[in-house]
Amino acid sequence: MQAMEQSPGELSPMLQPSDEDLELLQSKTLEQLLGCIGRWQKLWCPILSFLQAICTFHIFVFVFQTAPKDYWCARPAHLQQLDIAEWRNLSQSPNGCQLLDIDYSQVTFENGQLINWPSDVANLSYTQCQQFEFSDVDGDAKTLVQEFGLVCGNNITSFVEMCFLMGAAAGAVLSGWISDRFGRRHTLMTFVTIQTIFGGILAFSTSVAMFMSLRVIIGFASMTVTVVSFVLVVELVSGKWRTIIGILNILPVAISYVLSSGIAYLIRDWRILQLVISWPWLVMLSIWYWLPESPRWLLAQGRLEELTRLIEQAAKMNGTTLPSNYQKTLEAAVPMAAQVKDPSQTEIAGQAEETKATDVEEVKTHDLEIHVNPILVVFGRKYWRTTVLTLVIWLTLIIIYFGLTLHLSNLGGNIYINSAVAGAVEALSICISIFVVLKAGIRRSLLGYMLLPGLCCLATNLVPHGEDNQTGVIALAIIAKCLIGANNAIIPTYTAMQYPTIVRNFGVGMGNLASGIALIMVPSLWQLEHYDALLPLNIMGVCGIIGAVAITLMKDVEL
Repeated sequence: MQAMEQSPGELSPMLQPSDEDLELLQSKTLEQLLGCIGRWQKLWCPILSFLQAICTFHIFVFVFQTAPKDYWCARPAHLQQLDIAEWRNLSQSPNGCQLLDIDYSQVTFENGQLINWPSDVANLSYTQCQQFEFSDVDGDAKTLVQEFGLVCGNNITSFVEMCFLMGAAAGAVLSGWISDRFGRRHTLMTFVTIQTIFGGILAFSTSVAMFMSLRVIIGFASMTVTVVSFVLVVELVSGKWRTIIGILNILPVAISYVLSSGIAYLIRDWRILQLVISWPWLVMLSIWYWLPESPRWLLAQGRLEELTRLIEQAAKMNGTTLPSNYQKTLEAAVPMAAQVKDPSQTEIAGQAEETKATDVEEVKTHDLEIHVNPILVVFGRKYWRTTVLTLVIWLTLIIIYFGLTLHLSNLGGNIYINSAVAGAVEALSICISIFVVLKAGIRRSLLGYMLLPGLCCLATNLVPHGEDNQTGVIALAIIAKCLIGANNAIIPTYTAMQYPTIVRNFGVGMGNLASGIALIMVPSLWQLEHYDALLPLNIMGVCGIIGAVAITLMKDVEL
């Protein structure tokens, strides 16, 4: 009965609720004090979601910086007056990578005629080009490929982009640990700063090696900002709004595809384009001082003084009145580890000496619990099954999502128009998915949005072969792209709800790790079309089925 006489902030270990009960208690407590959504949340959620667009600019801009541009073996200096079409027809192979092996110093161009051009061209061999010329359709603007000659045997664009993806994969995991350990706010803004500054420095790269090194750093920072800003957004709201805001948080990603296409269409030079998507966003650093920390993280850490100030500021903006004893309510929701960590709660006047010694021991033990290695938690006895299934779901989802994105861009046409249309379709599907989730539930929605794209990919085998029937394949691919785009928006929220606050960011980061691995696999996936045109789509179809099975094995969550 003695435990019943303790204050709410001094719960006995015997009465400490389970992880699920404690998480529910914390959610209900913050929902009562902050509300599900109000003017305070409506101010910060759009600002934080905007950071997703900035990250997408850095992720997606590489597509335009390496946009295809016609090239050919360079003309010798004394043959610059020779018509390009005639030069290409006479001197080199169709792919523009090999040049006739002759002594061009003996060849001249006078009065519109080539002098000393060999007559037995058919018997001559070819040699690899050492220098290239590129189409001047964009004027003096240069792409990254043109700047560093990344063509023919020096075409390492896939490897260059892989550097970004490796940085992103590392950021997906480490950012979760950093923000769970040190808080969302400072982690987020630190990496926004790194992303912005190094993004601008990238525009001054003097070599491919420098470009690749900086892209690793930017990849790490961009993925960190993506993960942390999402987690912070969903931890500011409560109830069904966690799902709605979580999905809407991904909407700027699709919109930024459209914006990126427009900006890249107007700015063709890769250096200027890189500066435009980087340094203007230094203005976002101005929000650092006012940006709120996650109330859920503060509560889980037992930092009640900071949490009290945050709640009072939010209540003032929302126009709500707080209960007189709300601080006692917060104390009751603090984890035992955070309670005993506070010296004001361990040094209780009148305690016996042996009780103090016990409390000191508890401080050490529970401090370890609060800062436990997140890997040991997500792969521990309680969450290992959830984590493994999460990795499978994210891996298969991203293979389909980016696999279809790459496929749509390979269908021909204008790269800027294709990207803008794909972004608009995805934005529409994300908006529709909110109503589907609220009506059918989040797990059922995920199941449908995973299974149907897979079936669409497999259904391409039923379309008669031939170029005349390619429209049917394209239509199925677009439908699958629309559906999987919605899934891509829902899955972060669903993943975040599977883990407790103390490792939530790390749990979402594990999903993003799987997505980084999938991104690295996608370019190789499309190499298989050389063996069978529909083989990549068939693999994506199988991934859809595997992902759907994994979703059925996951536990459902309440909105």
